[in-house]
Amino acid sequence: MYVRISSINLQRFMPFLATVAECECSMTLFDDSGRPVNINSSGLAALDTWLTAQPLNWTTLVADHDFVALPESKSLILKSFNTAANQQTFWLAAILNQSLTQISAEQKQRLTQILQAIAACIAEDYITGLSLSGMAEELGVRYEELNLLYGLDDSHHALSSKNEVHALNDLLSNCTDYLDADLIALFVPEQNIVIHHVGIKTADIDIELILNTLQGPLWRWMKANSETLVINRDTDTDWTDANIKIPYKIIAAPVLKISGNLAGLLIMVNTLTDKDFTNSDRKLAEILAIEAATLIRSRRDTLTELLNRKGFHEKLQCAFKQVQNEGKTYSLLFLDIDQFKVVNDASGPKAGDKLLIQFGALIKKELTDTNLIARLNGDEFAVLLNDCSLDQAKQKAESIRQMINQFRFVYEHKMYDIALSIGVVGIDPAAKNISELLSAADLACRMAKEKGGNRVHIYSTSDQDVLLHEDQTQWVSRINQALADERFELYRQRILSLNENAPEEHYELLIRLKDEHGNIVPPIRFLPAAERYGLITKLDRWVVKTALTKMAAIYAENPNSTLSCSINLSGQAFCEQGFLQYLIDQVLSSGLPPASICLEITETVAVSNLAQAIEFMQAVKKIGCQFSLDDFGSGMSSFTYLKNLPVDYLKIDGYFVKTILDNKIDHAMVQAINQIGQVMGLKTIAEFVENKDILAELKKIGVDYVQGYGIGKPEPF
Repeated sequence: MYVRISSINLQRFMPFLATVAECECSMTLFDDSGRPVNINSSGLAALDTWLTAQPLNWTTLVADHDFVALPESKSLILKSFNTAANQQTFWLAAILNQSLTQISAEQKQRLTQILQAIAACIAEDYITGLSLSGMAEELGVRYEELNLLYGLDDSHHALSSKNEVHALNDLLSNCTDYLDADLIALFVPEQNIVIHHVGIKTADIDIELILNTLQGPLWRWMKANSETLVINRDTDTDWTDANIKIPYKIIAAPVLKISGNLAGLLIMVNTLTDKDFTNSDRKLAEILAIEAATLIRSRRDTLTELLNRKGFHEKLQCAFKQVQNEGKTYSLLFLDIDQFKVVNDASGPKAGDKLLIQFGALIKKELTDTNLIARLNGDEFAVLLNDCSLDQAKQKAESIRQMINQFRFVYEHKMYDIALSIGVVGIDPAAKNISELLSAADLACRMAKEKGGNRVHIYSTSDQDVLLHEDQTQWVSRINQALADERFELYRQRILSLNENAPEEHYELLIRLKDEHGNIVPPIRFLPAAERYGLITKLDRWVVKTALTKMAAIYAENPNSTLSCSINLSGQAFCEQGFLQYLIDQVLSSGLPPASICLEITETVAVSNLAQAIEFMQAVKKIGCQFSLDDFGSGMSSFTYLKNLPVDYLKIDGYFVKTILDNKIDHAMVQAINQIGQVMGLKTIAEFVENKDILAELKKIGVDYVQGYGIGKPEPF
């Protein structure tokens, strides 16, 4: 206890005491026996001498405050308080360089009041420290359990590199024996996933009965309750009220989507002769369900909860193999919303997000269970049609286009007509790979858009040469020419510290492109193309050099500047040979304080290139730069990776922040991420802060920094 309370920083309260004391002063904390446990200055020896010369009988101090005259015309003001957690009494003491006779009654009253306020803050800090310590210990237990489950810290990374079904299958297989269950099964209905593994015990398990119950009454119960169910019973007990009539002991844990809605169900099964499931078994089952959910979520778009690019690539790869090896027929649609930029610019990003969610839901309703839809990027979607010829795909695409054309999007009393450009391609077994198929569908969609939009375009080989040439001319040539013409610009967006005493100026730097007519091109238009055609690290180098040059000019003009900037890096920067050395050389030659430079990467980039990211980050941190982890908050595995990543700032995913006032789950996520970040010694940054109400709530939570349109829009740097 003494160690904990002795770590509280008394120095930060000194300005308040000094204002009231109006003379030189210091502050000390005693326990109820008179032993100093915390002191804010080096005057402990002198204090010992004074108290030895005029000892205090601490056991007789029954009042909650007292005033004591010290030698050398000094005074001791005492205020008692307790920590509330264990009712341990402490005395907060102010030592004033002023005799007791010189202190007026009014000043004594004010000193007592300020000590009372400081004591309350110390008690609150102490309780908060204990709470965070408990959270850290609980998190440590969770990590240990995960390590026991997998045997290795990076086993999840190995699973993430596999196909989704294979990864989930391996996860259950690896854990079945460890959890000492007769059977473990997973059911994810939206993905048509049913996986089960039998343990090493030779138990007589009716697998068909279990799987039927899993997909029937157990699933219905979980949809209604969405909480872990434990049934330990003998042959005389029966869950007839829930229609669960299964002669086994079970643990059923929910597998949740990003939104918190039910995605699937995981169960552990034992026979009635086995020992009862314990609370530890329940906890481990929940961890396993969380890990299964994390594997599923890594392949889902955080906004629409449809498949993301990674998940869709896996499904498309499986379909491509079936076309090649089994002669099956698939077709591919690439969809782009024609009016998305209009909606986003006119009504803001919230409207754009709402449109994307509604759009995805509408398309999904038009598809059968065997077809798939994914959000690939921005307002780009893809659909995989099973057992569908090119002619049938064209009809389906036309049906989708007409349906969307009749849809009216309404946001805050504004109505928008929505149209759709669709590219259609049949999956040809002679194609080189799925990237070629996606590129063909993308090109067909772009052709539909360039012809005026609101139409379907069928890809054909006769289009290929023209479209490929047009595409490369449009993007590769334009990006290279813009670099040569110096038409790229840096914008900055303020990152505001919620510590009112913090002097720093912190900005995130953003790249923009001016087209040939001087109009600003949003990064969503050219960055995907730069990544696709290997130009992104050229832009990374330009951003690094330009940013450091501009910052160096500011520091040259004002050496006492507190400017610091976050520079975004692409995933390819971590892999390109020579980029790390280029970055280090640029930083060292700039003459800037390295701590003023913060490199920013997304959580997705860090996790997908984990080993390279850690090596890269450690090398750059050696020269004094900092790192920020963007878009953080995808689940428990985020924290698992976080302990290995040498970051300084944690940017809480704006998906949670922007709905913090309306969604209790998102509020809890922001609060939890912030608290864990604080425990781990990281500064937290909340993105998408769009108004004063969100800002006020984030202040209550204790987030360190905020960023968003409510703080400041991007502006030229």
